[in-house]
This record gives sequence, C-alpha cells and structure tokens, in this order.
Amino acid sequence: MKALTGWIGRQIILFLLLAVAIAIFQSGALTLRCANGCGPADVDIRSDADDIARNFDALVDQVRGRLDRNLASFASWTEDRRRSELEAREVRLDEIDELLSEKPGILDQYLPARVVERQRLQIERAIIEQEITVLKAHLDLDRLKRGTRIEAPTEQAVREAKIACDAAREAVQDFNRLSMQERWARNRIGRNDADVLTANARRLCAQASNGQKRRETALAMAEARASQIAEAQSVLAEQERTAHGALDTLRTPETRDMIADIATKAALALMAIIAMPFLIRTFLYFVLAPLAAMRPSIRMPTIAGSGAAIPLPEASRVSLSVRLGEGEELLVRQGYLQTSSTKGSKSTRWLLDYRHPLSSLAAGLSFLTRIRGTDEATTVSATRDGFAELAAIDLPAGAACMLHPRALVGVVQPVGQPIAIRSHWRLFSVNAWLTMQLRFFSFHGPGRLIVKGGRGIRVERAERGRIFAQDQLVGFSADLAYSVTRAETFAPFLFGLEPLLKDQVEEGSGILVLEEAPLSMRAGKAGKRLEGMVDAGLKAFGL
Repeated sequence: MKALTGWIGRQIILFLLLAVAIAIFQSGALTLRCANGCGPADVDIRSDADDIARNFDALVDQVRGRLDRNLASFASWTEDRRRSELEAREVRLDEIDELLSEKPGILDQYLPARVVERQRLQIERAIIEQEITVLKAHLDLDRLKRGTRIEAPTEQAVREAKIACDAAREAVQDFNRLSMQERWARNRIGRNDADVLTANARRLCAQASNGQKRRETALAMAEARASQIAEAQSVLAEQERTAHGALDTLRTPETRDMIADIATKAALALMAIIAMPFLIRTFLYFVLAPLAAMRPSIRMPTIAGSGAAIPLPEASRVSLSVRLGEGEELLVRQGYLQTSSTKGSKSTRWLLDYRHPLSSLAAGLSFLTRIRGTDEATTVSATRDGFAELAAIDLPAGAACMLHPRALVGVVQPVGQPIAIRSHWRLFSVNAWLTMQLRFFSFHGPGRLIVKGGRGIRVERAERGRIFAQDQLVGFSADLAYSVTRAETFAPFLFGLEPLLKDQVEEGSGILVLEEAPLSMRAGKAGKRLEGMVDAGLKAFGL
C-alpha cells in the first residue's frame, strides 16, 4: 500500500511538472498582441469565446464599411489609378498568403490574440480578393470603351451613291437605245461615249456597293462591342454583389481553453511516459528477444586430445583442505591461504600465466604463493570475505573448462606441467555481444581448479540444457554450447523484476559452474557506477 501511494504521488508530481514545462514552453507567446491590431475590441490571454465572437463581428463590420467605400470609389478612378491599386492589392495578397502558409503554432488554436489575428488575415484576404476581381472587371470595361473608333458611311451617303449608280446605268441604257448611226456618230465625233458611260456606271455602282458593305460591317462591329460592354457591365455588377456577400460566408473562429489544453497535453504526456516502458518491454520480449535467441550459439573449437568428462565436485564450503600428491604443486592467491604445512617448500609465482600477463594482473592472479611437497595439506579459505565459499573442480587429462579468472582462487597442477590456459575471442558473435563477454579463457587438465563464489559454488550437469542469470556464470565445460535466451516468464520482465535475456547452455553431458549469490561477493558494489563499469569491462575481456 505504501509503495502504491508513493507511486501515485510521484505521478501527480510528474503531471504538475509536465504542465509547468508545457506552459513555460508556450509562454513565449502568452503576451502576444495583434501586430496590426485585431480590431476595435482587442483581446488578450483572459478573453473568452464571447469576447472573440464580439471582436469578430466588429472586424466584419469594419471591413464591410471599407469594402463599401472602395467599391463606390472604383467607378470614379482613372484607369491608371485602377491599375496601380490593383498591383498594390496583389502584392498585399501575396504577403497575406505567405503569413497564412506558415505552420500554425501550438498556441494558435486557443490563444485569443492568435486566433483573432489569424482570422483578421483571412478576412482581409477574402476582401482583397473581391476588390481585385472588381478592379479587373473595371479594367476590362475600360479596355472595351477605349477600343478603336468604328466609322461607317451614313445612310444618306449610301442612298445618294445608289442614286448616282442608277443614274449612270440609265445613261448607258439611253445611249444603247439610240440608232446605230447616232451611236456611231457619238463614238466617232464625240469622246467614245459608250466606253465613258459604261466605265462611269461601273465606278459609281462599285462605290455604292462598297459603301453599303462598309456600313453593314461597321454596324455589326458596333453591335458586338455594345454587347461586350453590356456583358462587362453585367459582370462588374455581379462581382460587386459577390464582394458584398463575401463577408456573409465568414464564420466566427473557434477557440480553446488554454488551461484545459495544457492539462490535456500534460495528461497525454504522462500516459505516454507511463506506457512507453511497458510498450518497449513488450516489443523487446516478443520480437527482439526471440530473434536474439535464434542466433548461433558460442562453441569452442575441439582441441586435440580433449573431450574427457569432468566429474562433479563436492559441495562448496567455507574452507577447503588441499592435499598435494606426488609431483604436484599448489598456486594460491593472496588472502586465501589460511594454514599451510611447516614442511612443504614455499615460493612466489609472480603471474599465473606469463602468456597473459595483463589478464593475470587484472584478475588478481599475481604474487601467488607456490606450495610443494608430497602429502602436504593446505587449508584454503577466504580470510577477507565472509560470504565466499570454495569448490575444487578436477580436470582430468584431456578435459577443458571455460572459466572466469576472477573466480579462480588456486590451481593444483603437476610440477613442470602447468595447466594450459588459452584465450578465445568471439568478436563476430551476436551472443557474445548480448552477454557482453567477447573473450573466453579455457583451462586444460590435468589439474584442479579451486573457485570461489558468493554463498557458494554450484556445479551441475547441463543435461537437457540450463538457463541462468548472467551474473551467476562462473564457467562451463568446453564441450557445451553457450548462448542467450528470453526470460522464462513475461510478467516479471514487464514490471522490471527480471532481465530480458538470460544465459543458457544447451543440452550436453558437460558441467555448468554457477555462483549462488553473485552480489554478496561485491558487498553492494554493483549499485556503484564506477565499480559497475569496471566489472562490465572485466567481463567483456573474459575476466
């Protein structure tokens, strides 16, 4: 109950902090006023929806008055002024479009000043569009009225030309009605009257015909232009009516309450923060972890002559009595030599393995005490660690065991034939990276390994495979395959009680060496960052 109350209290505090953070993030515009004025009734952060509605109505009335005045004055303007005013309005329209194209900020939905300012721009844009349309209609009408003057012969001129044509034709007919002698005499004595009369009749009749055609064409052109002017005037009147009615389609903008909006955002953020770890853990457990478990296991290469079975040792205990056989020696690290025989020879071995000097130093396997003597008994115990227990693992000839050198306390080996220690890197193994162990050390018999562990060491057969926590691993026989697998149950991992991945060894006859209580050996150091980083680094290098 206390834990639940504490959790609820932390979530309430987190909600308040999120609300404050959102408010501070948005506070840069909390004092915003309309750059060009929002109208007769300016609004501020305290304004509500009714204030915005009244402000909107005032804006519409103000703009409607301006539109009425402009439409009334357009007719009295000269064509040049109409053109310059049209260009100015087109420039302003581009400016407004650029302002409105900007992505709305998070305050634009509920901050009254922002709402009214954006609505003012939209109203101005609508009115400018209507004024541009009306001005273009005026200019179209001006162009029609300014067209080339249409000239046409008068009806009297056409009538007179027709009379002259008829008279000329009558003169030709009169000449043709004369006798042949009279026609001959007039053509001979006169000026070739037949040709003259004929040419004159043709000329006058052609003039009459052309005049009639020109008059008909001009009348058609005048009628078409008059129709165009009438249509342009009709379009102009319609555009003016549309401009007046454009304001009637505008609607009062909606606004939102800022406090409610901040509370909603804070609640959503809080729910996302609470749910995100669970969603991530669900994804990791059901998607990534199975993929990781499918990767090939870590297997050590078969060494010539290896493969001998490792017998199960006796149960671990606080102190271990080691009796040397003929031709054997004991190497024990500092702090673990409790008692020794007065007869045996003793000396110092500087490093456990001179082929791996840095690893020996990092694992604490330096300045070892060497004890020799047939049937000499030595008591090995953790004199400086009250939680450590020891176990002795026999390695027959041909047997090999993967082991963390940090857990090694002592080695019993034939004199002159030290236990072989080999290093195995697995830089390209996914399982090695998942277990954060890129190098493995293998110890090869014959010999005995004395290992330590918090509250004891457990050695058991792999049989059908074993799953265990990563920190528990001390070692395993080299014939086993080592990999990672998903935690056994989902709910403990979901609530952070278990890690996502655990180590496993696959089915086999080999042994698995585990530490009973890993954290007890560190005396609480696992929670300290520096010690944790050191431990992680040592583990990566197989120590």
